[in-house]
Amino acid sequence: MSDAGLLDAVGEAVRSMPRGHIESLATAIAPLPRFEAAAYGRVATALANSAFRSNAQKLLRAWAETPAASGASMALALRASSTARADALAEETVEVVWTGPTSHEIPIRRTREVLVELIGSATGHLTIVSFAAYRVEEVSDALRSATGRRVRVRLVLETAEDSQGRLTRDAAAAFQALKGLAVFYIWPTAKRMEHGPAGALHAKAAIADTHAAFITSANLTGNAMSANMELGLLVRGGPVPGRLASHFDALIADGTLVEVTR
Repeated sequence: MSDAGLLDAVGEAVRSMPRGHIESLATAIAPLPRFEAAAYGRVATALANSAFRSNAQKLLRAWAETPAASGASMALALRASSTARADALAEETVEVVWTGPTSHEIPIRRTREVLVELIGSATGHLTIVSFAAYRVEEVSDALRSATGRRVRVRLVLETAEDSQGRLTRDAAAAFQALKGLAVFYIWPTAKRMEHGPAGALHAKAAIADTHAAFITSANLTGNAMSANMELGLLVRGGPVPGRLASHFDALIADGTLVEVTR
């Protein structure tokens, strides 16, 4: 394998694992003068999570094809790449996402494209919130692919009953293929009444890990994804994605949002 191929493998490892696990991997292989089969055992000991072990083993297979590279140089490459990625993710950027008639001020970028891209970027946790959902096969397929990458997917969706007539069908019906793969949550009427007159679960957002959040006017419907006039903001880096993820963690922990078990 070329040096470029080995660097690609390092980059893939860094993108697929949390920074702490990258450090554990680097520490495990740094003492080795060059690639040797013992690296697999060292990595298995250092990484308890089977998915992360599998990701690390891909890197080891690439290293085996360039055996002259030392463990110290591999560890340095991992740490440098991990630090660069963390710095890049920490820089907050805000992008306007607009579906509908365009102008010279804001170019069109369809909601569907941004949502599918964000889902594809998740490596650990993904939270999707929507009022309505209908005919979004591409989004459902992207979410199923995320679960295949061991991403923990949770869907916070409105129900026909709790919407008090605003919806004629549960939003979760659009994601039947994800039953048993994702975790579904609702905001029950009884919990809504604790905060005053019952309202609607009208928020629409997607949060990938703690690095990106898409806040949008668009429901998860075919028209909203590509035909309606919809406006949203895609926030990458900075504190907002993490705070939103923690906010939904708290709503689940205190029982405001309830897991659907049926």
